[in-house]
Amino acid sequence: MTATPTYSLRRRLVWLLTSSVAAIWLLTSLVVYQRAHHEADELLDSQLTQVAETLLAIVAGGEVDHFVKELHENARRYPVPITFEVWRTHDGATERLVTSPGHSELETGTTLGFSEHPHQGTSWRFYAAQDNEAEYRVVVGQAHATREKLAREIGLSLLMPAALALPLMALAVWWVVGRTLRPVDVVARQVGALDAQALAPLDESGPLPDEIAPLRTALNALVRRVTEAFDNERRFTADAAHELRTPLAALKVQAQVALRSQTADSRQRALMQVMAGVDRMTHLVEQLLTLARVDPANQASPPPPLNPADIIAAVCAESLPQAQLQKQSVTVDGGPGCTVAVSATWLQIALRNLVDNALRYAGEGAHIQVRLAPSGAGCSITVADDGPGVAPALRAQLSARFVRGEVEDEGCGLGLSIVARIAALSHAQLELGDGLPRADGGHGFAATLHFSEAPGQA
Repeated sequence: MTATPTYSLRRRLVWLLTSSVAAIWLLTSLVVYQRAHHEADELLDSQLTQVAETLLAIVAGGEVDHFVKELHENARRYPVPITFEVWRTHDGATERLVTSPGHSELETGTTLGFSEHPHQGTSWRFYAAQDNEAEYRVVVGQAHATREKLAREIGLSLLMPAALALPLMALAVWWVVGRTLRPVDVVARQVGALDAQALAPLDESGPLPDEIAPLRTALNALVRRVTEAFDNERRFTADAAHELRTPLAALKVQAQVALRSQTADSRQRALMQVMAGVDRMTHLVEQLLTLARVDPANQASPPPPLNPADIIAAVCAESLPQAQLQKQSVTVDGGPGCTVAVSATWLQIALRNLVDNALRYAGEGAHIQVRLAPSGAGCSITVADDGPGVAPALRAQLSARFVRGEVEDEGCGLGLSIVARIAALSHAQLELGDGLPRADGGHGFAATLHFSEAPGQA
């Protein structure tokens, strides 16, 4: 059998959180770089404008020769990443007065204001200006590579601390996630420490996050249900073993009596006792099997509504031969039709056990009545007799397993337990009360199943 693959929730959370932060950081880097490039363009455009206006003021003041001398002396020590030219137009002739050192001559015809065109094999941005008399013209240019370098430096200065902090942040996320998931480890250790032979709810004294507390509550509820089921099964097994041990011992005694009998009559009586014991054992085993069949797992979907009248008639018809042997009478009072939401098999089992109980314990010559009647929004089914009845103090115990009434009989004490189980699984109520009136003024015993209104019943 292939094992189900597992994964680490901690690693997955750390990976998702770190990846999300890294993605946000990359997006932020792109935005910051674009913004830095824009700011660099504005700053350098402003610089080109100032340089052009300064050069225009110098040449217009007649200090060209002095400016050229100073320019060539300082260019060797303080090179600048800007190229420029100064032109003069006089008597219709244009001449180049000054060219920045270390740069080739610019192309003529540069338009006034900002413009971009190739220079020295790369892209450049130029700014051209002239004086009011249009005598002097200044062209200032700067390579785009310089602007991009400045934008990168600005962007890196802003983003480098965040990049260096990303690994530290991943470690911090790992630690925080691990500390946050610590309650899950605690619950896992508590579940792992549970003893299958003695289940106990998890300790609820320690605080847990709101997301994990429902898990512990659900586990404790499951443990309680499983513990209750185990206890019921252990109790049932112990009771069943006790109930089986007694008739088995009686069978052995009767068999020994038959073996030691000297006469045919005594041997016949012993064998008849053996047969009766076998019948009691058969009935007990059948009841045990019936109780095992009443399992909600055997019913995959909710049962459709049904009219119980036909099932009542069939069960009563089956019981007539046994009733006639004991000179008993069985009558059915159908009443107005109604429907109940219960499995037909379960209802048949419940009615058969109720009628069988009445036949066993009501006594010879008793009258048993099966009545179907509306009850509030639903309907009720009552099996009543005029037998000796059961004291009110003992009625609450009759639905327990292997509990019998005051009348001695060969029953095994599982009938009403089966009916109670079916009632609980069918969302019905089992009521035990007074039955039919007797001639001496007393009352027999009655068991009533109250069913709520079936879905779809008008």
